[in-house]
Amino acid sequence: MMRLLFVDDDPHALEQIRREINHARLHYDVVFVDSGNGALAALEGGEFDAIICDLRMPGMDGPGLLAQVRNSYPNVVRVCMSGAVDDTDFMRAMPVTHQFLSKPIVGDALRDVVDRACSLNSILHHQGIRELVGRLNALPATAQTFQDLSEAMTQPNTHTADISRIVSKDTALCVKTLQIVNSSFFRRRQAITSIQAAVTFVGMEMIKSLALSACVFNALDASPAASRLLRDLQTRSMRKAHFARSLLKDSRHADEAFTAALLLDVGQAVLALCSPEMFAEVMQIARETNRPWHEVEKEAFGVAHPEVGAYLLGLWGLPLDLIEAVAYHHTPSKVKHAQTAMLAAVHVADAVIDATADQPEKLLNKLDAAFVARTGVNRCLTEWDIDPDGDVRTAQQKVAQ
Repeated sequence: MMRLLFVDDDPHALEQIRREINHARLHYDVVFVDSGNGALAALEGGEFDAIICDLRMPGMDGPGLLAQVRNSYPNVVRVCMSGAVDDTDFMRAMPVTHQFLSKPIVGDALRDVVDRACSLNSILHHQGIRELVGRLNALPATAQTFQDLSEAMTQPNTHTADISRIVSKDTALCVKTLQIVNSSFFRRRQAITSIQAAVTFVGMEMIKSLALSACVFNALDASPAASRLLRDLQTRSMRKAHFARSLLKDSRHADEAFTAALLLDVGQAVLALCSPEMFAEVMQIARETNRPWHEVEKEAFGVAHPEVGAYLLGLWGLPLDLIEAVAYHHTPSKVKHAQTAMLAAVHVADAVIDATADQPEKLLNKLDAAFVARTGVNRCLTEWDIDPDGDVRTAQQKVAQ
């Protein structure tokens, strides 16, 4: 049974939440407190799966409370709830909030947010990595991104497509943009997975604010060694994203494949921040032995980047399709639904780009055999003009043509 801590200075709001939980027959162990100090006392006295607090409260407000929870209780899922909210409050809450809820709270919305966030704990069992992910404000972004956005926004003829191209080059900014546009504050019925659609919906000024926030985090927390590794990861992620989109061409899944491929290695960014020296050693071992990175990561860290990335994106509230692609991009046969076009493109792009240039292998050997057999990926490879019996360098050359 999930144990939840609700925090709101308005007793009527807490009573409404209590009634909604009972009406929806949600089987949670719930505790209600009316202040930030009361919440910290409750956390000190017992374990909770999630804290759901109001954004605006006298004394210690929501962002201030959640910042303390992040530092002292990193495994507790942090949810912020609010009615009307302005951009300033929203931006203060973003770095310390996993997911958002709109007030008044509806039982189905509460169930979806809490169950989804808390159930992701089963993906990641390594306690040290869980605590690391819980403490991360954002993924590092380069200062160049903010400079490029600022310059572009001063130009009179800048369009959304121009901003989208800049955002797409920065994995950290992509993640936070998608988190915002898919949060419950925007009350959208359908998830947005396209970067350009997300930029259009969120707006240019908020994008610039996100970039600035990410730049500050990078300057404070990323060591020189980690920064170099992260730049390499971002470059490789961009190649995968373009590759995956080119495979689907004019398909309605093309933009979704681009976004998913861009986020595939977000877990590696976390591992690189955790221990840049160990991560560099993992890369060296994988290249020298020609073994998959995720196998070597598992031996070194006790966990691999797909689970770490999926855990992180799930806590941030990104769409399920993207979380699945990140979690299973090496083992797509674990995904049983029939909508596999995007997953197939991402799986192939990842296999091709990650293959070492000096040790080419047959492409078919890099793919999930069960997935290939079940979904007809061989047919897709033919349509994409990729020979599965050819080496990965040949595959790259064909797609590049």
